[in-house]
Amino acid sequence: MKKLFKYQNFFVFMLFLSLLSAVITLISPVLINIWSSTGVGLSTQKIINLFLILAISLVLEVLLTICREKFAKQYNISNFNNYISKYCALSYDKLQEEGPTNLINRIQAAVNNLYSFMTESYIQIWSSLLILIAILIITLFQSLWVFGIMVLLIFVQYFGYKLLNKELARRSEVLQRENSIGFQLLLSFLGQTDYLKQCSDYEVLEMQVQPALERIFGSMADINVFAQASSKVLRSVNQIAQTMIMALTVFQYLEADGSPLMMVLMVVLLPIYLSNLTMVTNANLSKQNLNVSREFIRQMDAGREVDGTQGISRISSIRFDIGTLKIKDKVLARDIHGSFQYGDVVWIKGESGKGKSTLVKMLLKFRECDGIFINDISLSDITNTSLRSRMNYLSQNVPIVKGTLRENLFFNIKWDKEREEKLKQEPILQSIFSNKDMDSLIDENGTNLSGGEKQRIALARALYDDVDVIILDEVTSNIDKESAEIILERIMSGNEQKIIFIISHDTMPELYANKILQL
Repeated sequence: MKKLFKYQNFFVFMLFLSLLSAVITLISPVLINIWSSTGVGLSTQKIINLFLILAISLVLEVLLTICREKFAKQYNISNFNNYISKYCALSYDKLQEEGPTNLINRIQAAVNNLYSFMTESYIQIWSSLLILIAILIITLFQSLWVFGIMVLLIFVQYFGYKLLNKELARRSEVLQRENSIGFQLLLSFLGQTDYLKQCSDYEVLEMQVQPALERIFGSMADINVFAQASSKVLRSVNQIAQTMIMALTVFQYLEADGSPLMMVLMVVLLPIYLSNLTMVTNANLSKQNLNVSREFIRQMDAGREVDGTQGISRISSIRFDIGTLKIKDKVLARDIHGSFQYGDVVWIKGESGKGKSTLVKMLLKFRECDGIFINDISLSDITNTSLRSRMNYLSQNVPIVKGTLRENLFFNIKWDKEREEKLKQEPILQSIFSNKDMDSLIDENGTNLSGGEKQRIALARALYDDVDVIILDEVTSNIDKESAEIILERIMSGNEQKIIFIISHDTMPELYANKILQL
């Protein structure tokens, strides 16, 4: 609430500065109009006054820019955090289908579009409208012909840009989508560092990434050609109108032998009028980009994962009573039954593709599934937060972030000194601490770590969490037997009052398991 109030105050302040700048901008033509209507000529003092007014207007514009950019950081971070929370709340299938790279790119575009509109276009519309109205009033008392052309320009620009905006909205949506998908495809090829460095040449790769480049730069060229050509036509209309107005002004001056101040007035008024008319239309273009991003955010809201209503404080029992285990229309296994309590170590067996990982992910509500009960409560009725706070899921794909070892050990875990001291003494981390410390840098995806070291980091994250269920999904598949034994031994020690599920293709779990679930 405080942040919202702070942002509202900022926008009010920005609007005040913008309107003040508009008023000062209008002082020059108003003074010239007064001098022209009263027959007062120009003087050195008047020219100096005009210069000072224009200088003050420039200072306000600079101040407006500085204020806006000073505010940008926190405003953009706040919006990005808001959208990231929506991203994290997306359903598992939605995240898989859209892809993280695609979604994050579109979130970044949405943040930029919102900031651009709210801090520039939205505020600029009001100040520009004030200037346009004031100039039209001044012109009305000077020349009906010029006034008529100026009003006509508004209609031409409004309806012209309205048609342009409608088409640009469609193309902007295509651009954002194609850009995000294109970069996602590029990263899927160019992110394979180990494979790329063992290739002798990259001629085939360059051909394979062409579809991604076509999507990115093709959609960009398409929208640029349309936007620039259409804008060029509308700008040409402005130039034609400006020429006609100046010709009429000169003609009236010569015919009526009028004051030269009228000429000066038109020279000052026209650029200001056309400039602000363009600002209003450009603001509408910015609004179209914003609308595209808002539609994307609406789609994210619609793609939220389903949540329950009943919270739990602990997990004392788990029961499977599943008739058919499937993903969408694909059946993976049938007749899965079993009941488990504290102290059970369950080995989940089955051939590849029978849904072992799918089953334990459903236990975490990655997907909806009937026939799973926690404490005899249907899984679908339990809130996601309370369920996941009582479980730890470890897979062979260990999440490693680019940062220090400390940042990896405390990934999404609040740092505290006591926990760090325990981690420094943790036996399974000693092989890592033999050549690294908490401040040692870990490369992206842990490329400077072995498979066993990654698993040890993942396990260390989980060991000190107060949970009731530990799920090990092929955590020993990519490491040597000795490391696997050390990891399993460490998990079993001190976790006698937990329910532990182990998915593994080798036979090592039978040394620890007291129950087997065959799929």
